[in-house]
Amino acid sequence: MAGRMLKFIRGKGQQPSAERQKLQNELFAFRKTVQHGFPHRASALAWDPLLRLCALGTATGALKVYGRPGVELYGQHTNPDSAVTHIQFIPGSGQLISLCDDNSLHLWEINEKSLVELKTHVFEGKNKKISALCVESSGKNLLLGTEGGNIYTLDCNTFTINEDVIYQDVVMQNCPEDFKVNPGAVEAVCEHPKVPSRILIGYNRGLVVLWDRATATPTHTIVCNQQLESLCWNDEGEHFTSSHNDGSYVTWEVASTASDRPLKEPVTPYGPYPCKSITKILNRTSVDGEEVTIYAGGMPRSPYSDKFTVTVQQGEKHVAFDFTSRVIDFFTTTPVPPDGVPLQEVRPATPAQIQVQTVNQVAAALVVLVEEELVVIDLCDDKWRPLRLPYLVSVHACAVTTATLVDNVADNVYDNIVAAGNKQTENVYSESPWPISGGIVEGCEPAERQVLLTGHEDGSVRFWDVTGVVMTPLYKYTTATLFSGEEIGENNDSQNDEEEWPPFRRIGTFDPYSDDPRLAVKRVLLCPLSGMLTIGGAAGHIVIASLKTSPSTAEVKSIPVNIVSDRDGFVWKGHDQLTLRSGALTFPAGYQASAVGQLSPPAAVTALAAQWEWGVVCAGTAHGLALLDALRVAPVAHKCTLNPHDHSGAGDTPISRRKSFKKSLRESFRRLRKGRSQRRQTTTSASPTSPTQPAKRVAEKISETDAEVKPIERAVEARPADDGFGSMVRCLYFARTFLINTQTTTPTLWAGTNNGTVYAFTIHVPNTNKRKEDPVTCQLAKEIQLKHRAPVIGITVLDGAAVPLPDPLEVERGVSPLPESGAHRVVITSEEQFKVFTLPALKPHNKYKLTAHEGARVRRTAFAWFECGASGAERHREWCLLCLTNLGDCLVLSPDLRRQLNAAAVRKEDINGISSLCFSKRGEALYLHSSSELQRITLSATKVTIAQCHVLLSPWAVTLRGASDDAPLTNGEHREEPSVAEAAHDLTAASGDITVDSVRDHAAEASELNINLQNSQVNTSSMVVKTTTRTNVNENSVDGVTTTTTTTTTTNNSITENILEHSREEGVITRIETGTVTVPAGTDPKLILEMFDRQRAPLAVPVPPAES
Repeated sequence: MAGRMLKFIRGKGQQPSAERQKLQNELFAFRKTVQHGFPHRASALAWDPLLRLCALGTATGALKVYGRPGVELYGQHTNPDSAVTHIQFIPGSGQLISLCDDNSLHLWEINEKSLVELKTHVFEGKNKKISALCVESSGKNLLLGTEGGNIYTLDCNTFTINEDVIYQDVVMQNCPEDFKVNPGAVEAVCEHPKVPSRILIGYNRGLVVLWDRATATPTHTIVCNQQLESLCWNDEGEHFTSSHNDGSYVTWEVASTASDRPLKEPVTPYGPYPCKSITKILNRTSVDGEEVTIYAGGMPRSPYSDKFTVTVQQGEKHVAFDFTSRVIDFFTTTPVPPDGVPLQEVRPATPAQIQVQTVNQVAAALVVLVEEELVVIDLCDDKWRPLRLPYLVSVHACAVTTATLVDNVADNVYDNIVAAGNKQTENVYSESPWPISGGIVEGCEPAERQVLLTGHEDGSVRFWDVTGVVMTPLYKYTTATLFSGEEIGENNDSQNDEEEWPPFRRIGTFDPYSDDPRLAVKRVLLCPLSGMLTIGGAAGHIVIASLKTSPSTAEVKSIPVNIVSDRDGFVWKGHDQLTLRSGALTFPAGYQASAVGQLSPPAAVTALAAQWEWGVVCAGTAHGLALLDALRVAPVAHKCTLNPHDHSGAGDTPISRRKSFKKSLRESFRRLRKGRSQRRQTTTSASPTSPTQPAKRVAEKISETDAEVKPIERAVEARPADDGFGSMVRCLYFARTFLINTQTTTPTLWAGTNNGTVYAFTIHVPNTNKRKEDPVTCQLAKEIQLKHRAPVIGITVLDGAAVPLPDPLEVERGVSPLPESGAHRVVITSEEQFKVFTLPALKPHNKYKLTAHEGARVRRTAFAWFECGASGAERHREWCLLCLTNLGDCLVLSPDLRRQLNAAAVRKEDINGISSLCFSKRGEALYLHSSSELQRITLSATKVTIAQCHVLLSPWAVTLRGASDDAPLTNGEHREEPSVAEAAHDLTAASGDITVDSVRDHAAEASELNINLQNSQVNTSSMVVKTTTRTNVNENSVDGVTTTTTTTTTTNNSITENILEHSREEGVITRIETGTVTVPAGTDPKLILEMFDRQRAPLAVPVPPAES
């Protein structure tokens, strides 16, 4: 027992020193940083023509603002279940207003580097659902059209409803009798381009009124025959166009006296048969001065009801852009100015000036948001080609099946991949500048290239540059062209066979359908130094491809391997293998396949490894593993991992439910009986009449002492040896290490299976001059069986300095130094524990029981290095083991298995996110936090990828802004979350921070507040002031509007930071200004409330230097 006590004190009892704790804080820190890809369930779109910023809202309450590549700002509504339905910028001010489907309005501000929610207003009342929004050109008010027919005015500064209401009854005084009953909801509200006091109001049933707000009278009343969908001003406000639900649009004249006749006859572009509604229409002017009409929908119902289109017409040119998902919204942009964003010295006074000749503005580009992607069409291009997306790219254009993060890609490899990608998209995209060009990017790009590889369901592998904030597509490699068969399409473009009318043109990249599920990529590897690509597929095929700079024609060689050749009774019941095309194949520049390995049975590849110093590739399936010689294009060896008595064919069909159910029932009853017998023994030992009571008491004392010494462990049931999937190979690893003796290192292959077995093979690789003549040989050297038979997740060999062995070619290319001399150790990670063995003896050295101590299971592991300190030779570097658990937690363990960091990274309910996470060598990770978007996280305190950007505002925009005394919360900045008591989630409006200085300026007795803020002994308290404003509209009331404001004050005894709302689902941290104040104890709350209601001082914004 004394030995166990000593071991416990030596191993677990030591706490890190103060110096080590300081170093840990400098090395390790968890933070969610940026998001890549396309927002999940996009639902709203907006454009600021002055700042050239674009905003997107989602059905999960996320709000994202984008400018030029690298300018990204994130926000999250407090209610993630409330979808964003509309977004409106207050042009040029850096403020925007969002409307959610719970009828709440939210005011957001771009606070130089962050997106901050300032105020919230909940619009309540019967039939008061907001159906249309319009921001005044002055930026002071927001017009709200409702389903009840009234139009209300929201003050953008106070964010409250004022008394200026346009009632439906007043508007309809000059209307026909049949419309006075119920004209329907307000569908559209548009300000006159030249006279802001006039607004165009469109009602659902077809009534359109030009209303003069100055005189409170209608100037024109127009009745349409069809239900109204949208309105759009033309020219200089002399005409407007209405679109309708029968697929038609009409142009009306309002320049002359009151008229109710259209300027032109109704146009049904895709008639005369019944058509779908035109949901939105825009009239613009091309760069050549021609009229451009853009509208969504209008397709004939019968043949094309399933089409999602946006049509562009310019003179004789007519194209119906055909998307693969529903169109949400679209807008046009003017030509990009030379510097990206021109500063407006004077605030534009009319909509025409704001839009730069608004309705007659030059349309240089068309930005279309559909459910699954963003498409930008260059209207200055003769062919109306799309622009290449620098961000918001659809990662899920085809379903993602695997992902790998590759660090330190060699410059020549990266350049060749980029060049091949450019050739792929030659003449596909326009080369015009990106129109969303707002904001300013700070800092410079890192020198080290980081590439993400995603494998997809259609057999393609996509390469993405994820070095910085922006995820840029580089190249796409397709394996489907290597195979032939009835199920695999020949990639013929079906649009050539379509009719000439309507003039469809397929656009966008989103195409979620796959011809053959066997093509799906299950594993993918890229050698960052040689550029060699290895792909493992769902049909047991391994594609080996090399990067070439010129096209070539060659025959792809096949390497067949029968893994179960020594199992006579084995029967495969799954799918057939893919058929490799015979003869010579022509490949373009880029990746060209040199060989395809085919495993039999053709089960999906579950593990893949490649060693390009030796020229070998190894793949594992549910039946075993096969080692291939990629240079000689020949099989080397294979190992069947199936149980000798198992002929069921693991991997072809799901496990027998009947068998597993009977087995689990039997084991449950055994555990139940065992538990009852143990309880019965305990009861007997505690009986006062027991003759062996003294002996039992001594035993109890000993067991209590042991319990104090030994950490509490959960009971982990041993797994059955005959598990149906126990033969599955889970991980493969190549290493040159001491496996035979302690004198010389040997090339080795390590393989771990699902039932806790580790196989160690020695490999003989011929010398370089005889490499292609002599065969590579391989034989089994050692075998380890883990006690609990838990699946083996990862295997890594550490050198004498506890650093992972260099990757292939790293020493040869000078990227990494030679491994440190000394004894090697191997770290074997199972689902339940980490265990270190010495080499070559394979004796247990130490272990960390994750499942027994914490109840979690390992899902993903990797080694990464962390560094801190000053630049140069003094920087401190450590290699650590990263681990992701099934609960979504990320752990950082030192090589001696001491825990350095534990962070809740992924929601435990997010199974796809946990299964898709991949680590980098710098302590970062990427995972799919939705089907279309990647979340980036970091576990390093020094390697942080965040948007270093800001938005430069014009001087006049200061008057519309308020001051904030605290530094803004930068995108992705991680701070401590407040407790529930400190940050209630029901707050809806706020009005800025109050500091001790501002209280001092307005206090009656300034001497009481004259304190030294640097003195930590000052007794302070924290007050959280929350204002909730709700507006109830009463139809029977003369005033029509009743505003109720409730202000609550909460006092805490500790100093509190600004309240943060942290959404784990979206990985967004948003600061909400809630009037948190830290003041000396005893300050009168009335003083705080008085300060809370005061107008905030203007915000100091950067003003560009005057030109000399």
